Amino acid sequence: MLNKKGFTLIELLVSMSIMIILVVMLGDFIKEGFRGSRYASEQSDAIEQARKAMNIMIKEIRGANSSEEGSYALETIDDDNFTYYADLDNDGDMDKIRYFLDTGNIIKKVVWDPGITGDYSTNGATSTVSLYVNNQTEEIFSYYDSSYNITDMVSDVRLIKIILKINVTPEIAPNDYYIESDVHLRNLKDNL
Repeated sequence: MLNKKGFTLIELLVSMSIMIILVVMLGDFIKEGFRGSRYASEQSDAIEQARKAMNIMIKEIRGANSSEEGSYALETIDDDNFTYYADLDNDGDMDKIRYFLDTGNIIKKVVWDPGITGDYSTNGATSTVSLYVNNQTEEIFSYYDSSYNITDMVSDVRLIKIILKINVTPEIAPNDYYIESDVHLRNLKDNL
């Protein structure tokens, strides 16, 4: 009888196949872990940016005031588009500010110079203030009168509710994160 030591070719192929399957499964597990961690990190960053944007918007919108030509403090009040006047740079001239949703981002456009005629016809500066806004059919801006009733009359607006629904990957967890706040327009108060 022969004394055989070692593995047959079939035993070697079976063990290598099992090892390859385990390595592939472990690789997928690690890859999914990194992907989930990346999504969570991106979501966290987007939420933090949206919070900062909300704080800036609240501060600026509170200071809404009449334009240089005497127009009412608010110009446009739509669900995802809001235009008003305020002195953002404290130079004594009212600036025209517009916040609007554009392909999942909140954009801020500021016309710093009212122009000679006060018509704010110059281009102005545009910046993105919040990314990954996923409001879809939900309103970003809601407008209320002094009795806290919803209004669509520009001259009746005294309070603005802002809701940002943030989600970096709507089709993948984590779920939407809501950031909301109310802004009282201090220069348009009825109880002065």
